[in-house]
Amino acid sequence: MTKKKSALSAFILRPSFLSLLTGVLLTLSYPFPGWKFLAWVALIPLFYALRLTSSGAQALGLGYLAGFVFFALSMHWLVHVTLVGWLLLAAFEALFFAVFAWLVFWGKRTEWPTICKILWTASSWTLTEFIRSEVPVFGFGWNLLAYSQAFSPVMIQSASLVGAYGLGFLIVMVNVTLAKLFRPEKRRERGVAASLFSFAVLIFLGNFIFGEWRLLEEKQPEEYLRVSVLQGNIPQSLKWAPVAREKIVGIYSRLSELASTDQTDLVIWPEASFPGYFNRDFQSEIVQNLALKLSLPMLIGGLHRVTDNEIYNSAYLMDKTGGIRQRYDKLHLVPFGEYIPLKPLFFWLTPIADALGISDFSAGATSEIFRWAREEWPFGVLICFEDVLPSLARALTAQGASFIAVITNDAWFLDTSAPFQHLQGSIFRAVENGVPVVRAANTGVSGFISRRGEVLKTVMDENQKKTFVTGFATYDLPLLTRPTIYRTIGWMFPYFVAGLLALLTIFMIRKNIHGSLS
Repeated sequence: MTKKKSALSAFILRPSFLSLLTGVLLTLSYPFPGWKFLAWVALIPLFYALRLTSSGAQALGLGYLAGFVFFALSMHWLVHVTLVGWLLLAAFEALFFAVFAWLVFWGKRTEWPTICKILWTASSWTLTEFIRSEVPVFGFGWNLLAYSQAFSPVMIQSASLVGAYGLGFLIVMVNVTLAKLFRPEKRRERGVAASLFSFAVLIFLGNFIFGEWRLLEEKQPEEYLRVSVLQGNIPQSLKWAPVAREKIVGIYSRLSELASTDQTDLVIWPEASFPGYFNRDFQSEIVQNLALKLSLPMLIGGLHRVTDNEIYNSAYLMDKTGGIRQRYDKLHLVPFGEYIPLKPLFFWLTPIADALGISDFSAGATSEIFRWAREEWPFGVLICFEDVLPSLARALTAQGASFIAVITNDAWFLDTSAPFQHLQGSIFRAVENGVPVVRAANTGVSGFISRRGEVLKTVMDENQKKTFVTGFATYDLPLLTRPTIYRTIGWMFPYFVAGLLALLTIFMIRKNIHGSLS
């Protein structure tokens, strides 16, 4: 029995198993099952594994394994779209985990004080996460570490100060601090261990207390905007079928008419809800005439075709007369979904993408602030997964957007956790910028999010099911414009972190030089 226990302990403490365990624990902290508390300890096995390694190459491998397991499991729903794309994306995104693990390994070999090592580790995570999300050539901000806390309003209010990257920084600090407690061989450090535990608790409680305070100090707005969102629930197999165009337009037209009876100020259709090129298809006149008939401004998702090689995923704003007032072309396309990144490097993927039907859209040039019948309430639009990227929403609110409309189509992923993972991004954009977020999905989670990140109302059926249902929802959106710290200076947190990493590196280099000279 003792031998079996020893063998089991040896297996559990293998660096590769610990790395895999981190990937699994991280996955479990996101929907589904959404055990968000696990995010605060999920990285501990990886940190322990890195303590057992003796080379940078091993550290890279362990980080890559953790990252691949995490992305492959948490984005399993991509299998319903493309098996090859799922594997390629997981393999690509895992590279950032590998770099993070290498940086942690490098930091642990230094003779820095413990607090410096903690700051180095948390900063390394923030910087790699920021690069994988915001740098255009990479640009995939799905499942940021902070997003695991999205459905706990009290835990995410710190995003109003330092954004999702800042909250991720705090979560990693707790992880690495607790990881340093697992050093039983160093009995002399028991006092240090107690201090570390207290430090971790202080970070967690501080984040919690701030959240409670911010939720309590909410002020009542003086004005409301009545908005309706539509969810047509069009199957992906029929989405672009020519024979289904009339039926699709009819479904959204009927939903618009029903919404108009709620005396709404604005009707929002989902991403690509118009089944064709809105600027070329004759059926677009039907929609324009509908806006005129209902005397309602309408936001419509549709494709905009300039040439055969220049097609945009767009949002059109029509005024009460049915005239097209403005258009926004999606800026940030989905890698390996709407375009092939680094085509010179991945040229061999082009025929595969063509065979799989992967779109090759053109990216828009600039963001757009929509100004409509209610001139005092301009708003911005994000299309599909643009809402998982903090910088895009902040750019809109910095230009004066009083709320953000997210239009999307999550029907690709069937009845999986994908729509709820997607919702997490919208929740954070509301908290970071202090503005409400309105979501309209062909299917997914359509509804309204407060400036505090609370989901106020959604489209659902009688069984409380939110996805793969047809309907609409109308809500009096509370509008209270008050810039957050994040919107003004907090968005610079990743750059502060980069500076901190640079200072620590310079400090270490200078110390090594002085040591070698002496």
